[in-house]
Amino acid sequence: MKILCIALLFLRYLQCSGNRCADTTKPLKMTVLYETLCKDSQKFITDFWPVFQKYHRCIDLTLVPHGKSTRVGNGFKCQHGRKECWGNRMQNCALHSNLSQLEQMQFVKCEMKSLKLVRNKSWKCAKDMHIKNGVQKCLRVNGNKYQTEAAEITDQYGFSEIPAIIFNGEYDESIQRSTRANVHRTLCNVLKTTKHLLPGDC
Repeated sequence: MKILCIALLFLRYLQCSGNRCADTTKPLKMTVLYETLCKDSQKFITDFWPVFQKYHRCIDLTLVPHGKSTRVGNGFKCQHGRKECWGNRMQNCALHSNLSQLEQMQFVKCEMKSLKLVRNKSWKCAKDMHIKNGVQKCLRVNGNKYQTEAAEITDQYGFSEIPAIIFNGEYDESIQRSTRANVHRTLCNVLKTTKHLLPGDC
């Protein structure tokens, strides 16, 4: 009996840690629209990182650094200035490298830990993730291309604030407010609704 109880507790741990989602054929699609010099984006990424670590097997995550940037000629004007445009392009290049989704989130969390990293055009996080050379080459060759693609993704949604969080391709203002207020509770409830988690997992 004791062994059975231990086994059940271990199974419960696996479910709550997100391993239950390993065999899910259609993970929850989650898109995060953000800006690299936005304090609200910084707070959300910081809050979301431990939650994504827990449930990443359940989620197909797309990170889109663009936000409220606007097209100007062949380039973009960013809400927080030219350094943010550099940060958006640089992070877009990193997100198009060979990082897994978990590593992508780890990289963005590193970048957003201090906004000074973008302001100072630091390569620390790229170097730590061993993608510095590839990202530098990407900036020269594909930086504007990937930023244009990020703009096209962002323009699909009628959001009012950044960061904007989209589930399964649909933006919902009430879920947006809830996610920003408490990302763990909201995401867990969404994952229960989509049957990725059991009712008692949250």
